[in-house]
Amino acid sequence: MIFKTSNLYEKEYLPWSEYIPSNANKLILGTFPTREARRHFEFFYPNKQNRFWKVLANLAKVSLSDFDSSESGKILAIAERKKILNALRLGITDMGAIVLRQNSSSLDTNLFPLEFSDIFKLLEVNRLIDTIILTSSTGGNSVLSWFKAYCKINNVDLKIRKKGGCPKESQIMFEDREIRIVVVWSSSSASVKKEVELTEQYKKFLI
Repeated sequence: MIFKTSNLYEKEYLPWSEYIPSNANKLILGTFPTREARRHFEFFYPNKQNRFWKVLANLAKVSLSDFDSSESGKILAIAERKKILNALRLGITDMGAIVLRQNSSSLDTNLFPLEFSDIFKLLEVNRLIDTIILTSSTGGNSVLSWFKAYCKINNVDLKIRKKGGCPKESQIMFEDREIRIVVVWSSSSASVKKEVELTEQYKKFLI
């Protein structure tokens, strides 16, 4: 009998650049975009099942149009989401710059980072940012675990409690300033948290 001995992986690159308003004072981080087949537009959190943009739209008081698969509809979707980020003075990117994706899965558990986005370079360039918000903390492939690994390879000390729920808070020293680190609930549709609960928690750190 012949048995399988290899995993099926595909190497992927973050398909778009970070978006940071010129007056941003906060930066929110995800892991990596869902697989291409599930994307409804080419921007962060592109899966319409994820509640991320609904929550942020509520806080920014910006209306979101219904999803339209046309090219103009996709352009409008991105423009609306950038409007939300501008209103909240919020930058956004993902921790993964280059990843291996196992079996074409969109689950974080099947993503393995080869290279991280250079978050400290973004802090260096955007000096108004004083808060980093991480959108998940459970499991070995969460935003928190990737950010901690990135801090470690850059000799930056990040201490954050392991037990207890979200939000979690800590801080790091970067150059001449203290950066607040906040971990919030995931907005994934797999999360048991209701949209109203997510909105209330995100509001504490975004408004």
